[in-house]
Amino acid sequence: MPPRPFPGLRLPLGGVCAVLVGLLYVATIRGGQDWPDDFSQYIHHAVNIADGTPYAATGYIYNPHNPGIGPRTYPPGFPLLLVPGIKVFGLAFRPMKVLVIGFFVGALLVIVALFGGDLPPPHLAALVLVIGLNPFFWEFKDQVLSDIPFLFFVLLSLYLFKRARAADGSERRVAMLAVLAGAAAYASYATRVLGIVLVPCFIAHDLMRTRRIGRETLLAGGTFVALAGAQYVFWIRDSSYLDPFTGGVAGVGQSTVAYLRSLSTLWENGYSDAVRKGAFVAASVLAAVGYARSLRRDVAVIQLFPWLYVAPVIAWPSFQGIRFLIPLIPFYFYYGLLGIQEMDAAVERRWGRKHLVLATLLAGVGVSYAGRYSTLSFGPLAEGISKPESVQLFEFVRDSTAPTDVLVFSRPRALALFTGRRVSGGYRPGDPCELWRYLREIGASYLVTGPEPEVWNTDAVYLRQFVSRFGRNFRPVMTNRDFGVYRIQGDACAPS
Repeated sequence: MPPRPFPGLRLPLGGVCAVLVGLLYVATIRGGQDWPDDFSQYIHHAVNIADGTPYAATGYIYNPHNPGIGPRTYPPGFPLLLVPGIKVFGLAFRPMKVLVIGFFVGALLVIVALFGGDLPPPHLAALVLVIGLNPFFWEFKDQVLSDIPFLFFVLLSLYLFKRARAADGSERRVAMLAVLAGAAAYASYATRVLGIVLVPCFIAHDLMRTRRIGRETLLAGGTFVALAGAQYVFWIRDSSYLDPFTGGVAGVGQSTVAYLRSLSTLWENGYSDAVRKGAFVAASVLAAVGYARSLRRDVAVIQLFPWLYVAPVIAWPSFQGIRFLIPLIPFYFYYGLLGIQEMDAAVERRWGRKHLVLATLLAGVGVSYAGRYSTLSFGPLAEGISKPESVQLFEFVRDSTAPTDVLVFSRPRALALFTGRRVSGGYRPGDPCELWRYLREIGASYLVTGPEPEVWNTDAVYLRQFVSRFGRNFRPVMTNRDFGVYRIQGDACAPS
Protein backbone atom coordinates (compact mmCIF):
# COMPACT_ATOMS: atom_id res chain seq x y z
CA MET A 1 0.00 0.00 0.00
CA PRO A 2 1.58 3.33 -1.05
CA PRO A 3 2.12 5.86 1.73
CA ARG A 4 -0.26 8.78 2.08
CA PRO A 5 1.18 12.06 0.74
CA PHE A 6 0.34 13.85 4.00
CA PRO A 7 0.52 11.18 6.71
CA GLY A 8 0.04 13.71 9.53
CA LEU A 9 -3.07 15.32 8.06
CA ARG A 10 -6.28 13.66 9.20
CA LEU A 11 -9.58 15.47 8.96
CA PRO A 12 -12.25 14.08 11.31
CA LEU A 13 -15.69 13.19 10.01
CA GLY A 14 -17.12 16.48 11.28
CA GLY A 15 -14.38 18.37 9.45
CA VAL A 16 -15.15 16.55 6.20
CA CYS A 17 -18.80 17.53 6.61
CA ALA A 18 -17.76 21.16 7.18
CA VAL A 19 -15.76 21.24 3.94
CA LEU A 20 -18.63 19.66 1.99
CA VAL A 21 -21.02 22.29 3.36
CA GLY A 22 -18.62 24.99 2.17
CA LEU A 23 -18.47 23.51 -1.33
CA LEU A 24 -22.27 23.41 -1.46
CA TYR A 25 -22.47 27.03 -0.38
CA VAL A 26 -19.96 28.22 -2.97
CA ALA A 27 -21.77 26.28 -5.71
CA THR A 28 -25.09 27.92 -4.81
CA ILE A 29 -24.08 31.56 -4.35
CA ARG A 30 -26.89 33.82 -5.50
CA GLY A 31 -26.37 37.05 -7.38
CA GLY A 32 -27.26 40.43 -5.90
CA GLN A 33 -27.45 41.85 -2.41
CA ASP A 34 -30.52 42.57 -0.29
CA TRP A 35 -31.51 46.12 0.58
CA PRO A 36 -30.85 46.47 4.32
CA ASP A 37 -27.64 48.40 3.89
CA ASP A 38 -25.25 47.43 6.68
CA PHE A 39 -23.17 45.76 3.97
CA SER A 40 -22.55 49.04 2.18
CA GLN A 41 -20.95 50.75 5.16
CA TYR A 42 -18.59 47.81 5.72
CA ILE A 43 -17.64 47.89 2.04
CA HIS A 44 -17.21 51.67 2.04
CA HIS A 45 -14.86 51.45 5.02
CA ALA A 46 -12.90 48.75 3.17
CA VAL A 47 -12.69 50.89 0.03
CA ASN A 48 -11.38 53.77 2.13
CA ILE A 49 -8.71 51.53 3.68
CA ALA A 50 -7.73 50.23 0.23
CA ASP A 51 -7.55 53.76 -1.22
CA GLY A 52 -5.83 55.31 1.78
CA THR A 53 -8.67 57.77 2.42
CA PRO A 54 -10.08 58.56 5.88
CA TYR A 55 -11.86 55.54 7.31
CA ALA A 56 -15.03 57.44 8.29
CA ALA A 57 -15.41 59.32 4.97
CA THR A 58 -18.29 57.21 3.69
CA GLY A 59 -20.72 59.99 2.80
CA TYR A 60 -23.15 58.64 5.38
CA ILE A 61 -24.56 61.48 7.49
CA TYR A 62 -25.41 60.00 10.86
CA ASN A 63 -28.91 60.91 12.05
CA PRO A 64 -28.94 61.07 15.87
CA HIS A 65 -32.74 60.94 15.78
CA ASN A 66 -32.60 57.52 14.13
CA PRO A 67 -29.52 55.69 15.49
CA GLY A 68 -31.06 52.34 14.55
CA ILE A 69 -29.93 52.87 10.95
CA GLY A 70 -26.36 52.36 12.08
CA PRO A 71 -23.50 54.11 13.89
CA ARG A 72 -21.21 56.70 12.31
CA THR A 73 -18.57 54.04 11.74
CA TYR A 74 -18.38 50.29 12.06
CA PRO A 75 -15.52 48.44 13.77
CA PRO A 76 -12.58 47.82 11.43
CA GLY A 77 -12.41 44.02 11.61
CA PHE A 78 -14.70 43.06 8.75
CA PRO A 79 -13.64 45.94 6.47
CA LEU A 80 -10.01 44.85 6.90
CA LEU A 81 -10.98 41.34 5.82
CA LEU A 82 -12.67 42.75 2.70
CA VAL A 83 -9.71 44.89 1.62
CA PRO A 84 -7.67 42.24 -0.30
CA GLY A 85 -10.70 41.17 -2.35
CA ILE A 86 -11.64 44.77 -3.11
CA LYS A 87 -8.09 45.53 -4.25
CA VAL A 88 -8.23 42.60 -6.68
CA PHE A 89 -11.90 42.43 -7.73
CA GLY A 90 -13.30 45.88 -6.92
CA LEU A 91 -16.92 45.95 -5.77
CA ALA A 92 -17.70 42.44 -7.08
CA PHE A 93 -19.95 40.72 -4.56
CA ARG A 94 -19.17 37.09 -5.36
CA PRO A 95 -15.60 37.20 -3.93
CA MET A 96 -16.98 38.88 -0.80
CA LYS A 97 -19.53 36.10 -0.41
CA VAL A 98 -16.84 33.45 -0.90
CA LEU A 99 -14.90 35.15 1.93
CA VAL A 100 -17.94 34.96 4.21
CA ILE A 101 -18.44 31.29 3.30
CA GLY A 102 -14.79 30.61 4.10
CA PHE A 103 -15.31 31.99 7.60
CA PHE A 104 -18.44 29.88 7.98
CA VAL A 105 -16.48 26.74 7.12
CA GLY A 106 -13.84 27.92 9.59
CA ALA A 107 -16.51 28.30 12.26
CA LEU A 108 -17.75 24.77 11.59
CA LEU A 109 -14.19 23.43 11.92
CA VAL A 110 -13.75 25.27 15.22
CA ILE A 111 -17.06 23.76 16.38
CA VAL A 112 -15.55 20.32 15.70
CA ALA A 113 -12.56 21.21 17.85
CA LEU A 114 -14.51 23.03 20.59
CA PHE A 115 -17.10 20.31 21.17
CA GLY A 116 -15.07 17.30 20.01
CA GLY A 117 -14.26 16.15 23.52
CA ASP A 118 -17.93 16.03 24.52
CA LEU A 119 -19.56 14.40 21.48
CA PRO A 120 -18.68 11.14 19.71
CA PRO A 121 -17.92 11.37 15.97
CA PRO A 122 -21.48 10.56 14.76
CA HIS A 123 -23.00 13.23 16.98
CA LEU A 124 -20.27 15.72 16.08
CA ALA A 125 -20.84 15.17 12.36
CA ALA A 126 -24.58 15.55 12.98
CA LEU A 127 -23.92 18.86 14.76
CA VAL A 128 -21.96 20.19 11.79
CA LEU A 129 -24.61 19.09 9.30
CA VAL A 130 -27.57 20.35 11.33
CA ILE A 131 -25.93 23.77 11.56
CA GLY A 132 -24.33 23.87 8.12
CA LEU A 133 -27.34 22.67 6.15
CA ASN A 134 -29.88 24.74 8.06
CA PRO A 135 -31.80 26.78 5.47
CA PHE A 136 -31.33 29.94 7.52
CA PHE A 137 -27.55 29.77 7.16
CA TRP A 138 -27.83 28.80 3.50
CA GLU A 139 -29.85 31.95 2.85
CA PHE A 140 -27.61 34.06 5.07
CA LYS A 141 -24.46 33.09 3.15
CA ASP A 142 -25.43 35.62 0.46
CA GLN A 143 -25.25 38.58 2.85
CA VAL A 144 -21.98 40.51 2.95
CA LEU A 145 -22.12 41.13 6.68
CA SER A 146 -19.86 40.76 9.70
CA ASP A 147 -21.99 38.16 11.51
CA ILE A 148 -20.23 35.03 10.23
CA PRO A 149 -16.64 36.27 10.77
CA PHE A 150 -17.78 37.39 14.22
CA LEU A 151 -19.07 33.88 14.90
CA PHE A 152 -15.73 32.42 13.82
CA PHE A 153 -13.64 34.67 16.07
CA VAL A 154 -15.96 34.13 19.07
CA LEU A 155 -15.74 30.35 18.76
CA LEU A 156 -11.99 30.48 18.15
CA SER A 157 -11.44 32.58 21.27
CA LEU A 158 -13.51 30.22 23.41
CA TYR A 159 -11.65 27.21 21.99
CA LEU A 160 -8.21 28.73 22.61
CA PHE A 161 -9.16 29.75 26.14
CA LYS A 162 -10.49 26.28 26.84
CA ARG A 163 -7.24 24.79 25.55
CA ALA A 164 -5.16 27.19 27.64
CA ARG A 165 -7.04 26.27 30.82
CA ALA A 166 -6.74 22.54 30.11
CA ALA A 167 -3.19 22.46 28.73
CA ASP A 168 -0.74 20.19 30.50
CA GLY A 169 2.27 21.35 28.51
CA SER A 170 4.92 23.93 29.25
CA GLU A 171 4.14 27.32 30.74
CA ARG A 172 5.22 28.87 27.47
CA ARG A 173 2.62 26.87 25.54
CA VAL A 174 -0.11 27.79 28.03
CA ALA A 175 0.84 31.44 27.84
CA MET A 176 0.83 31.35 24.04
CA LEU A 177 -2.67 29.83 23.96
CA ALA A 178 -3.94 32.43 26.44
CA VAL A 179 -2.49 35.31 24.40
CA LEU A 180 -4.02 33.86 21.23
CA ALA A 181 -7.38 33.58 23.02
CA GLY A 182 -7.15 37.26 23.92
CA ALA A 183 -6.16 38.17 20.36
CA ALA A 184 -9.12 36.20 18.97
CA ALA A 185 -11.39 37.91 21.51
CA TYR A 186 -10.11 41.26 20.26
CA ALA A 187 -10.69 40.15 16.64
CA SER A 188 -14.30 39.39 17.55
CA TYR A 189 -14.64 42.81 19.22
CA ALA A 190 -13.05 44.49 16.19
CA THR A 191 -15.63 42.72 14.05
CA ARG A 192 -18.62 43.43 16.28
CA VAL A 193 -18.63 45.34 19.56
CA LEU A 194 -20.49 42.58 21.40
CA GLY A 195 -17.26 40.58 21.34
CA ILE A 196 -16.38 42.54 24.46
CA VAL A 197 -18.40 40.00 26.53
CA LEU A 198 -15.69 37.37 26.05
CA VAL A 199 -13.35 38.83 28.67
CA PRO A 200 -16.04 38.95 31.39
CA CYS A 201 -16.83 35.38 30.36
CA PHE A 202 -13.23 34.32 31.02
CA ILE A 203 -13.23 36.13 34.37
CA ALA A 204 -16.57 34.62 35.45
CA HIS A 205 -15.26 31.17 34.51
CA ASP A 206 -12.26 31.54 36.84
CA LEU A 207 -14.23 33.04 39.71
CA MET A 208 -16.83 30.28 39.61
CA ARG A 209 -14.23 27.51 39.46
CA THR A 210 -11.41 28.73 41.68
CA ARG A 211 -12.64 32.05 43.17
CA ARG A 212 -9.61 33.80 41.76
CA ILE A 213 -8.53 35.07 38.34
CA GLY A 214 -5.95 32.76 36.84
CA ARG A 215 -2.80 33.61 34.91
CA GLU A 216 -4.32 32.49 31.63
CA THR A 217 -7.25 34.87 32.05
CA LEU A 218 -4.94 37.74 32.96
CA LEU A 219 -2.91 37.09 29.81
CA ALA A 220 -5.99 36.79 27.60
CA GLY A 221 -7.66 39.84 29.13
CA GLY A 222 -4.45 41.85 29.00
CA THR A 223 -3.97 41.04 25.33
CA PHE A 224 -7.54 42.07 24.59
CA VAL A 225 -7.24 45.35 26.49
CA ALA A 226 -3.91 46.19 24.84
CA LEU A 227 -5.23 45.61 21.31
CA ALA A 228 -8.60 47.27 21.89
CA GLY A 229 -6.92 50.21 23.60
CA ALA A 230 -4.50 50.64 20.70
CA GLN A 231 -7.43 50.65 18.28
CA TYR A 232 -9.23 53.28 20.33
CA VAL A 233 -6.20 55.54 20.79
CA PHE A 234 -4.67 55.32 17.35
CA TRP A 235 -7.54 54.56 14.97
CA ILE A 236 -11.28 53.91 15.37
CA ARG A 237 -13.35 55.35 18.19
CA ASP A 238 -17.10 55.82 17.94
CA SER A 239 -19.45 56.43 20.83
CA SER A 240 -22.57 56.43 18.63
CA TYR A 241 -23.02 52.72 19.37
CA LEU A 242 -24.41 53.82 22.73
CA ASP A 243 -26.90 56.30 21.25
CA PRO A 244 -29.76 53.77 21.05
CA PHE A 245 -29.66 53.54 24.85
CA THR A 246 -30.64 57.21 25.28
CA GLY A 247 -34.24 56.01 25.47
CA GLY A 248 -33.40 53.23 27.93
CA VAL A 249 -32.99 49.49 27.48
CA ALA A 250 -35.52 47.24 25.81
CA GLY A 251 -38.33 45.67 27.82
CA VAL A 252 -36.81 42.38 28.93
CA GLY A 253 -39.98 40.33 28.68
CA GLN A 254 -41.04 41.63 25.29
CA SER A 255 -37.51 41.43 23.90
CA THR A 256 -37.06 37.86 25.16
CA VAL A 257 -40.27 36.73 23.49
CA ALA A 258 -39.28 38.43 20.25
CA TYR A 259 -35.87 36.75 20.18
CA LEU A 260 -37.33 33.34 21.04
CA ARG A 261 -39.73 33.77 18.16
CA SER A 262 -36.88 34.68 15.85
CA LEU A 263 -34.85 31.66 17.03
CA SER A 264 -37.75 29.41 16.05
CA THR A 265 -37.16 30.37 12.40
CA LEU A 266 -34.37 27.78 12.45
CA TRP A 267 -37.19 25.25 12.20
CA GLU A 268 -39.04 26.85 9.27
CA ASN A 269 -40.24 24.03 7.02
CA GLY A 270 -41.98 26.08 4.37
CA TYR A 271 -45.41 24.54 4.91
CA SER A 272 -46.67 24.16 8.49
CA ASP A 273 -46.29 26.80 11.18
CA ALA A 274 -47.59 24.40 13.82
CA VAL A 275 -44.84 21.92 12.97
CA ARG A 276 -42.27 24.73 13.19
CA LYS A 277 -43.45 25.63 16.69
CA GLY A 278 -43.54 22.00 17.77
CA ALA A 279 -40.02 21.36 16.47
CA PHE A 280 -38.75 24.47 18.23
CA VAL A 281 -40.28 23.42 21.56
CA ALA A 282 -38.93 19.88 21.24
CA ALA A 283 -35.43 21.07 20.29
CA SER A 284 -35.43 23.60 23.12
CA VAL A 285 -36.42 20.94 25.66
CA LEU A 286 -33.58 18.73 24.42
CA ALA A 287 -31.18 21.67 24.67
CA ALA A 288 -32.31 22.32 28.26
CA VAL A 289 -31.78 18.64 29.13
CA GLY A 290 -28.34 18.71 27.53
CA TYR A 291 -27.39 21.93 29.31
CA ALA A 292 -28.42 20.48 32.66
CA ARG A 293 -26.35 17.39 31.92
CA SER A 294 -23.30 19.50 31.10
CA LEU A 295 -23.64 21.42 34.37
CA ARG A 296 -23.60 18.16 36.32
CA ARG A 297 -20.26 17.36 34.77
CA ASP A 298 -18.51 20.73 34.94
CA VAL A 299 -18.94 24.51 34.75
CA ALA A 300 -16.83 25.69 31.84
CA VAL A 301 -16.58 28.75 29.66
CA ILE A 302 -18.95 27.26 27.08
CA GLN A 303 -21.72 27.08 29.69
CA LEU A 304 -21.25 30.73 30.67
CA PHE A 305 -20.87 32.40 27.29
CA PRO A 306 -24.50 32.02 26.09
CA TRP A 307 -25.86 33.82 29.17
CA LEU A 308 -23.31 36.64 29.18
CA TYR A 309 -23.81 37.17 25.46
CA VAL A 310 -27.60 37.09 25.39
CA ALA A 311 -28.01 39.63 28.23
CA PRO A 312 -26.87 42.70 26.22
CA VAL A 313 -28.70 41.40 23.14
CA ILE A 314 -31.99 41.36 25.03
CA ALA A 315 -31.27 44.77 26.56
CA TRP A 316 -30.46 46.34 23.17
CA PRO A 317 -33.23 48.86 22.44
CA SER A 318 -33.45 47.98 18.75
CA PHE A 319 -34.65 44.44 17.95
CA GLN A 320 -32.17 42.86 15.53
CA GLY A 321 -33.80 39.52 14.82
CA ILE A 322 -31.99 36.22 14.55
CA ARG A 323 -28.81 37.89 13.27
CA PHE A 324 -27.83 38.78 16.83
CA LEU A 325 -28.44 35.19 17.94
CA ILE A 326 -26.05 33.61 15.43
CA PRO A 327 -23.25 33.11 18.03
CA LEU A 328 -25.73 31.18 20.21
CA ILE A 329 -26.95 28.80 17.49
CA PRO A 330 -24.00 26.36 17.72
CA PHE A 331 -24.54 26.11 21.49
CA TYR A 332 -28.28 25.62 21.01
CA PHE A 333 -27.70 22.63 18.74
CA TYR A 334 -24.76 21.35 20.78
CA TYR A 335 -26.78 21.18 23.98
CA GLY A 336 -29.63 19.66 22.00
CA LEU A 337 -27.33 16.85 20.91
CA LEU A 338 -26.19 16.34 24.50
CA GLY A 339 -29.86 15.92 25.36
CA ILE A 340 -30.22 13.39 22.54
CA GLN A 341 -27.19 11.54 23.90
CA GLU A 342 -28.94 11.30 27.26
CA MET A 343 -32.04 9.84 25.64
CA ASP A 344 -30.01 7.52 23.39
CA ALA A 345 -28.19 6.13 26.43
CA ALA A 346 -31.50 5.35 28.11
CA VAL A 347 -32.86 3.66 24.97
CA GLU A 348 -29.69 1.62 24.56
CA ARG A 349 -29.86 0.42 28.18
CA ARG A 350 -33.50 -0.57 27.84
CA TRP A 351 -33.72 -1.95 24.27
CA GLY A 352 -30.09 -2.30 23.15
CA ARG A 353 -30.59 0.01 20.16
CA LYS A 354 -27.68 2.39 19.55
CA HIS A 355 -28.22 5.95 18.24
CA LEU A 356 -31.94 5.27 17.69
CA VAL A 357 -33.07 8.66 18.99
CA LEU A 358 -30.35 10.46 17.01
CA ALA A 359 -31.30 8.71 13.77
CA THR A 360 -35.02 9.34 14.29
CA LEU A 361 -34.60 13.02 15.04
CA LEU A 362 -32.12 13.55 12.22
CA ALA A 363 -34.65 12.06 9.83
CA GLY A 364 -37.20 14.59 11.10
CA VAL A 365 -34.69 17.41 10.70
CA GLY A 366 -33.96 16.26 7.17
CA VAL A 367 -37.65 16.32 6.24
CA SER A 368 -38.04 19.79 7.76
CA TYR A 369 -34.99 21.16 5.95
CA ALA A 370 -36.05 19.58 2.65
CA GLY A 371 -39.47 21.16 2.98
CA ARG A 372 -37.96 24.59 3.54
CA TYR A 373 -35.50 24.26 0.65
CA SER A 374 -38.36 23.30 -1.67
CA THR A 375 -39.87 26.76 -1.11
CA LEU A 376 -36.67 28.77 -1.55
CA SER A 377 -35.40 30.42 -4.70
CA PHE A 378 -31.96 29.44 -5.96
CA GLY A 379 -31.77 32.24 -8.51
CA PRO A 380 -30.54 35.83 -8.08
CA LEU A 381 -31.98 37.80 -5.18
CA ALA A 382 -35.24 39.36 -6.33
CA GLU A 383 -34.84 42.60 -4.37
CA GLY A 384 -31.86 44.76 -3.63
CA ILE A 385 -29.14 46.77 -5.26
CA SER A 386 -28.97 44.74 -8.50
CA LYS A 387 -32.62 45.21 -9.40
CA PRO A 388 -33.01 47.38 -12.57
CA GLU A 389 -34.96 50.02 -10.65
CA SER A 390 -32.15 50.28 -8.09
CA VAL A 391 -29.50 50.56 -10.80
CA GLN A 392 -31.55 53.32 -12.46
CA LEU A 393 -31.71 55.20 -9.15
CA PHE A 394 -27.95 55.02 -8.64
CA GLU A 395 -27.25 56.14 -12.21
CA PHE A 396 -29.64 59.07 -11.98
CA VAL A 397 -28.20 60.34 -8.69
CA ARG A 398 -24.63 60.05 -10.02
CA ASP A 399 -25.44 61.78 -13.32
CA SER A 400 -28.07 64.35 -12.33
CA THR A 401 -27.09 65.64 -8.90
CA ALA A 402 -24.10 67.71 -7.87
CA PRO A 403 -21.28 66.21 -5.76
CA THR A 404 -22.12 68.76 -3.05
CA ASP A 405 -25.82 67.84 -2.88
CA VAL A 406 -27.17 66.18 0.26
CA LEU A 407 -29.89 63.55 -0.05
CA VAL A 408 -32.24 61.84 2.41
CA PHE A 409 -33.14 58.20 1.83
CA SER A 410 -34.27 55.24 3.92
CA ARG A 411 -31.15 53.28 2.89
CA PRO A 412 -28.57 56.08 3.08
CA ARG A 413 -25.39 54.05 3.27
CA ALA A 414 -26.08 52.10 0.08
CA LEU A 415 -26.93 55.27 -1.84
CA ALA A 416 -23.73 56.90 -0.56
CA LEU A 417 -21.60 53.91 -1.61
CA PHE A 418 -22.94 53.62 -5.15
CA THR A 419 -23.26 57.33 -5.96
CA GLY A 420 -20.50 59.10 -4.04
CA ARG A 421 -23.02 61.52 -2.52
CA ARG A 422 -23.61 62.56 1.07
CA VAL A 423 -26.78 60.87 2.31
CA SER A 424 -28.67 60.78 5.59
CA GLY A 425 -31.53 58.61 6.73
CA GLY A 426 -34.84 60.10 7.72
CA TYR A 427 -36.81 59.37 10.84
CA ARG A 428 -40.45 59.21 11.91
CA PRO A 429 -41.31 62.08 14.29
CA GLY A 430 -44.88 62.61 15.39
CA ASP A 431 -44.63 66.23 14.28
CA PRO A 432 -43.48 66.40 10.62
CA CYS A 433 -42.07 69.87 11.27
CA GLU A 434 -39.30 68.14 13.21
CA LEU A 435 -38.26 66.32 10.04
CA TRP A 436 -38.36 69.63 8.16
CA ARG A 437 -36.01 71.09 10.76
CA TYR A 438 -33.64 68.17 10.29
CA LEU A 439 -33.68 68.60 6.49
CA ARG A 440 -32.85 72.25 6.99
CA GLU A 441 -30.11 71.41 9.49
CA ILE A 442 -28.20 69.10 7.09
CA GLY A 443 -28.90 71.24 4.00
CA ALA A 444 -30.79 68.50 2.17
CA SER A 445 -31.41 69.10 -1.56
CA TYR A 446 -33.23 65.89 -2.48
CA LEU A 447 -35.47 63.35 -0.79
CA VAL A 448 -35.68 59.81 -2.16
CA THR A 449 -38.66 57.54 -1.50
CA GLY A 450 -38.63 53.74 -1.53
CA PRO A 451 -37.91 50.93 -1.43
CA GLU A 452 -40.89 49.32 0.27
CA PRO A 453 -42.93 47.18 1.38
CA GLU A 454 -43.61 48.68 4.74
CA VAL A 455 -43.23 45.37 6.60
CA TRP A 456 -39.45 45.85 6.55
CA ASN A 457 -38.99 49.52 5.70
CA THR A 458 -41.21 51.74 7.81
CA ASP A 459 -38.80 54.67 7.28
CA ALA A 460 -39.53 54.53 3.54
CA VAL A 461 -43.27 54.50 4.18
CA TYR A 462 -43.00 57.60 6.36
CA LEU A 463 -40.93 59.46 3.73
CA ARG A 464 -43.45 58.59 1.00
CA GLN A 465 -46.31 59.87 3.15
CA PHE A 466 -44.24 62.95 4.02
CA VAL A 467 -43.78 63.78 0.33
CA SER A 468 -47.49 63.22 -0.34
CA ARG A 469 -48.48 65.51 2.52
CA PHE A 470 -46.23 68.37 1.41
CA GLY A 471 -46.47 67.83 -2.33
CA ARG A 472 -45.95 71.46 -3.34
CA ASN A 473 -42.57 71.46 -1.60
CA PHE A 474 -41.24 68.54 -3.66
CA ARG A 475 -40.64 68.47 -7.41
CA PRO A 476 -40.30 64.95 -8.86
CA VAL A 477 -37.20 64.60 -11.01
CA MET A 478 -37.08 60.81 -11.41
CA THR A 479 -39.55 58.02 -10.63
CA ASN A 480 -39.76 54.33 -11.37
CA ARG A 481 -41.69 51.42 -9.94
CA ASP A 482 -39.66 51.35 -6.69
CA PHE A 483 -38.24 54.84 -6.16
CA GLY A 484 -38.94 58.53 -6.44
CA VAL A 485 -36.36 61.32 -6.38
CA TYR A 486 -37.74 64.73 -5.37
CA ARG A 487 -36.06 68.10 -5.42
CA ILE A 488 -36.82 69.93 -2.18
CA GLN A 489 -38.42 73.32 -2.90
CA GLY A 490 -38.85 75.41 0.19
CA ASP A 491 -39.62 74.42 3.74
CA ALA A 492 -43.24 73.92 4.75
CA CYS A 493 -42.38 74.62 8.38
CA ALA A 494 -39.79 77.37 7.93
CA PRO A 495 -40.13 80.24 10.39
CA SER A 496 -41.81 83.24 8.81
